[in-house]
Amino acid sequence: MKLPCWLLLPLCSTLFLTGCDHEIKSGDHTDVISFDFRHGSQNWTAGFSDYLLKHAPLYELESGLRDLPAGFQGTGFMLSGHNRSADLFMFLKRKISGLSPSSRYRVELKVTFLSPASKDCVGVGIGGSPGESVWLKFGYADKEPQQDGFTLNVPKGDQSQDGTQAKVQGNIATDAGKCDNTVYRAKTLKNTEKALELTTDAQGSVWLFVGTDSGFEGKTTLYYQQIEVKFTPR
Repeated sequence: MKLPCWLLLPLCSTLFLTGCDHEIKSGDHTDVISFDFRHGSQNWTAGFSDYLLKHAPLYELESGLRDLPAGFQGTGFMLSGHNRSADLFMFLKRKISGLSPSSRYRVELKVTFLSPASKDCVGVGIGGSPGESVWLKFGYADKEPQQDGFTLNVPKGDQSQDGTQAKVQGNIATDAGKCDNTVYRAKTLKNTEKALELTTDAQGSVWLFVGTDSGFEGKTTLYYQQIEVKFTPR
């Protein structure tokens, strides 16, 4: 039998996915799954919504694995866009498989990313703050999250508001940066009070997404370094 690429412990298993495509083998214990983008995309893909498709070039949308900015080593998953619609949503998504079929879980997020947006700064000549007006959300779906018309096909909420299938984890403002957005700082968000409550499908799968809902009418470029999700059976 083909051995999995992770180590399963009796009560709590931590799965470090470093390029392998194995599914979770979940039972009645908690599973913690860690993705490190120094080791590739690991089946995470990028998406954008809440913008006019016919004007897509104006949004300067970019995504993919990139070398990290000055002061950091390795690679991260970069997402970038100019918020012309005043409501741009930029996100990463991945289908998680191997959970217990049709089962309830509490799912918590821990995410580390690089942001150039320092706290207490304002946009010059444009609306919103580059840090406090860009909210990071964590959500789930029973289908692939993608733009449908203008908006996402999953109820994620608008900007700072939670949706029925997504919750705000915090914003992208960092300490000790510069208001000209030239200096990147690492930020980690872990908000256990904003965990998701979800039910897997009949195959034991669920789609997860992590992204920023922006009220800042300028350009935002982030580098995601690590995503960790914790599944606890209910």
